[in-house]
Order: sequence, then C-alpha cells, then structure tokens
Amino acid sequence: MSMNQRQGFTLLEIILAIAVLLIGLLAITKLTDLARRDSTQAEELAIVQLACQTKMNELLATNNRSTVAINEQPIVGVRNWYLSVHYFSVGREGLIGIRIFARKPAEEPAEPDQRFELVRWVVAEPQAQPDR
Repeated sequence: MSMNQRQGFTLLEIILAIAVLLIGLLAITKLTDLARRDSTQAEELAIVQLACQTKMNELLATNNRSTVAINEQPIVGVRNWYLSVHYFSVGREGLIGIRIFARKPAEEPAEPDQRFELVRWVVAEPQAQPDR
C-alpha cells in the first residue's frame, strides 16, 4: 500500500451522509405524524357513526316518532362532534323521514365542517282520531 492512497472518509462525505440520513428521518417523522392524525380521525368517525346508528335504532325500537328534534347534542367519546335529529315530510301519505347527522365545526375558517348523516324513511304513527 503506497502512502498516496487514502484511508477512511473525508469530512465532506460524512456531512453529506448525515444530511441524507436527516432528510430520511424527517420524511419518516412526517409520515408517522400523518398516520397518527388519520388514525385518530378514523377512530372519531367510527364513534360518530356508531352514535348515529344507536340513536336511529333507539328511535325505531321505541317507536318514538314525535316531532321533537334534537339540535347539537354533544356526542360522548369525541371532542367537538354534535348530533342532531330532524324529522321531515317525504311527500308520501303515511311516511316520514328521519335525518340523524353529526357535525364537527371546522377548526380553520377556510375548511368545511365534517359531517356524517343517516336518513331513513319510516311509517308515520297514525294520528289519534277523536271519539264521536
């Protein structure tokens, strides 16, 4: 081995290797952060969907088709999600519509609200006939 042959790495090669490593670590950190945020959002939506389905099943099981609407009731288990129940006419005799939806107001003004909605047509309760 002659004296002119170099051994080891130069300072420039080490700095470049560290820079490439840091860029890779930053990319992995960003992807992990996005995955965590998406996972949390998916979990929230699952809870919201379950709350809406539970409310619909509760209304159908109790045969409670009163016209009392629920406005912006907080959903237990998730932050800033609100459940509403509205009844509406579907234009057919003997049927009414039930709309159950959940809404999460946008955190930024430019973003739209997040929503989940269930709609079901059901047989309306017959009106009580006065005794003659």
